[in-house]
Amino acid sequence: MSEFLAPLNYGRARDVLRRLSDYSAYTPQGAAQALDVLRESYPLTFQKLESKMFDNGAVLMEMPGANTTAPLVFVSHLDAAQAESVPAAGPHEMPIRVPLSRAHVVALLEALEGLLGEGYQPGGDLLLALSMDGMSGGAGAKSIAAHLKARSLSPCFVLDHGGYATMEAFRTYLPKNAPLALIGICEKGEIQGRMTADREVSSRPGRERARPVDELLRAGARLTRRPRRARLCAASETMLSELGKKAPLLQRWLVRRPRLTFPLMRLLWRKRSVFHQFFVSERTVCEISAPGTPQTPAAQASLTFRQTLIPGVRAAEARHRIRCLAGNEDLRLSFSMCEDAGASSDPSGEAWEALETAIEIQFERAVIAPCLSPFVTDGRFYAQPGGRVYRFSPFLLTGEEALSGMCTVTDGTLQTAVQFFRSMLCV
Repeated sequence: MSEFLAPLNYGRARDVLRRLSDYSAYTPQGAAQALDVLRESYPLTFQKLESKMFDNGAVLMEMPGANTTAPLVFVSHLDAAQAESVPAAGPHEMPIRVPLSRAHVVALLEALEGLLGEGYQPGGDLLLALSMDGMSGGAGAKSIAAHLKARSLSPCFVLDHGGYATMEAFRTYLPKNAPLALIGICEKGEIQGRMTADREVSSRPGRERARPVDELLRAGARLTRRPRRARLCAASETMLSELGKKAPLLQRWLVRRPRLTFPLMRLLWRKRSVFHQFFVSERTVCEISAPGTPQTPAAQASLTFRQTLIPGVRAAEARHRIRCLAGNEDLRLSFSMCEDAGASSDPSGEAWEALETAIEIQFERAVIAPCLSPFVTDGRFYAQPGGRVYRFSPFLLTGEEALSGMCTVTDGTLQTAVQFFRSMLCV
């Protein structure tokens, strides 16, 4: 079967993932170094595609096509909420765990580098949009999306990371040994912010002044008192309806009409990870910082927090709620990200069928369902009502990996991913 496999430089792919593992949160220097790694590793791609720089080190690469299809747009970000160190290893060493978005980019570039070596010309103009700050505001992707909108670009599709294949979700609703391929047609909104207190703040009217860290601890407790809210959005409703078409008779009644049965689902599934991913918005306190010692109290303390938003919950409403929960006018609030959930794309048409076909070839007997992407992606800036922005990475994830946004990379999973991207690049 080896003669039917796409050419793939396993050692190069692993080396790129290892070298990128040092890059997590956005910094100008880190972004430049990450782009240099890609430029050195994929010379044909950077030679054949014209590059243009955008905000925060983002890069847009373009190659003219044969104009037989609309433009093909591939997007992703290279920063990661958590980046594990990847050990130096040969091409056939042990599996490695990397952020899904990063594996997505490397597999895409491996596929494109191989095709360019074979004289590839895309059917439509090919655009690769890579940002370096998707997890911290997304200014790079936002600037590229605005540039393409100003050009009135109407793509055949926009493909980002975010969806995945799994053998560990909704098992009782699927045929035996059939993987579930989840394609994100929209994603959660997100708020990221910081709460700051000075040396002396009033805890409440009529009370004495309190230490900054004490008042922040009280505010943090209020923020996390009822941190979760379950809601059924249109994308999750569509996902459940699709699952119902394959489900056994006893399970089918629960998911075929989700609007009627969602209160029961909320009760039955409240402890399941898939419920957390697709139906729950959550507010979490990430860190409380108060530099100082018992002898020298901190002059200032800060608390960082994050909240995800199910479509239908506006970011402005959630931000107002956070201000109310802070409960103290002396606490200063700032927001580094405040994004509503993106518009939903249509799970039908030629682009959707091409994506389904590529998945079916690589994941035998897969059940394909549109879903709400649980991850922050650059696709939110390209989405528009009725658009064709899809989120899928051709990696098979465990339940734990799906929650954390990580994936396990082996030679086999890389081969599958590269062949998938070759199919999508040749649409």
